[in-house]
Amino acid sequence: MLALLALLFAKINSVNHVNRIAPDLSQQMQTASDLAEKKRKAVEKERGDDVADIRFAEDGSGDFLDKAGMDEADLKYMDKLESETEPEWKKTKKTRSGGGNSDGSLDDMLGGDEAISSVNAEALENKEEKPPILMSDADMAMAQRLDSINLTVIEALILLGLLMLVIDYLGRANVYAHAFMPLPLPSALVNAMAKTPPFVNRPAQARRDLQGELAWLARRGDCFILVTDDAATAQAVPSALPRLGTFLRPFDVLRVSSEQISNDFIVEGLWYGRACFVIDSAERAGSFLARFQELLELRKKNRAHARQTFHIVWDLAEPMTTHQSIVLERLAKATGFSLFIMRTSHSSSSLPWIRYVARSLSFFFRYCPTLSLLMNAKLTKNSKPLCSTEAMS
Repeated sequence: MLALLALLFAKINSVNHVNRIAPDLSQQMQTASDLAEKKRKAVEKERGDDVADIRFAEDGSGDFLDKAGMDEADLKYMDKLESETEPEWKKTKKTRSGGGNSDGSLDDMLGGDEAISSVNAEALENKEEKPPILMSDADMAMAQRLDSINLTVIEALILLGLLMLVIDYLGRANVYAHAFMPLPLPSALVNAMAKTPPFVNRPAQARRDLQGELAWLARRGDCFILVTDDAATAQAVPSALPRLGTFLRPFDVLRVSSEQISNDFIVEGLWYGRACFVIDSAERAGSFLARFQELLELRKKNRAHARQTFHIVWDLAEPMTTHQSIVLERLAKATGFSLFIMRTSHSSSSLPWIRYVARSLSFFFRYCPTLSLLMNAKLTKNSKPLCSTEAMS
């Protein structure tokens, strides 16, 4: 906000002050005037004694000179001097005296059409232009340079502020407690600042209800599958959810109520972001998870990753088993989806410890053959290794 105000004031200063700066030509004009006066006096001194020294009020400064004896070059030079020094009223008088016939009309008495057309419209509107600010050439160049630097710095600060705002938005987008204003952005851009957590437990004091959470995911541009055992909750989900108003096609929400919609079709629809799904049966949810894990294991081996994050919204009364949570979390990290637990009963305090122990055991058994080889190198040939590959198999 401060940068925008600074830009506004800088623009006002540039328009009202810097643009009014004009070079101070008074010294050049005075030099030219002195030079013309010297030339005129030189001509007067040379030819002034040849004519009578009689002056009239209508005469100009060169009327008394004798032009009869001048050649063509002198006459052109004298005409140039007269045109520079002839008063304006005399020029007007000559123009009127040489005009055409007078018809006695009011326009002709005022001076004709030329006099009326010469009236400045701005004078009638009482508009007074501000006088220019006179400066030397060096000062004017310095003022324009400083004005350009001022505008450039302020614009750079505005761009820096917008960049910080974008970075802050992307850093909050995947944090449930701090995210705001969901936008359908590519997951690669959002995950560049903060990765999507593979396992999200909805807190007891949630920011939105279930329908609001689903609408939030859709406005993020992410597909989801709602797994619930509450028929009323499943029916309350609308058949379409908007992503960005009317600018993008909304997500279609398909209800999986029969075997006509296969589990493979659901996985493909989620993987490619084609539609959202709702399962309102615990039995169908079990079969879907089994097939889902099987297909995702194959894609994990091929190092496939979803282009856009999709979510499994778990709203079953039966808590997820520890084995299921570990497997799904591992697959989520590798393939790019998120598991969203809606009911707080799933977030037991012992679950993180179980995950930690499982990860530790997996790490140990994975690197146990390597550790045993290092230990065997220090022991005698007849000693028994601490851990062998045969024992692992």
